[in-house]
Amino acid sequence: MSEVKRRRVNKQAKIKVLVEENPKRNNTLAADRFALYENGMTVEEYVAAGGRTGDIAHDVAAGYIELED
Repeated sequence: MSEVKRRRVNKQAKIKVLVEENPKRNNTLAADRFALYENGMTVEEYVAAGGRTGDIAHDVAAGYIELED
């Protein structure tokens, strides 16, 4: 069984949204949190608005957003 290493997300990294439409299922909490993303907002601002760092990690891996240090 391989170990998965978790990286801490830089709270000051800026979010860049790469998709035009929300890729999450309608009427879900995930869709609501995805709608919080704004280009140029920091990770810290996203979390303060109600987002989760786990969402960021997933959405970066899925290619929905990217982080700019």
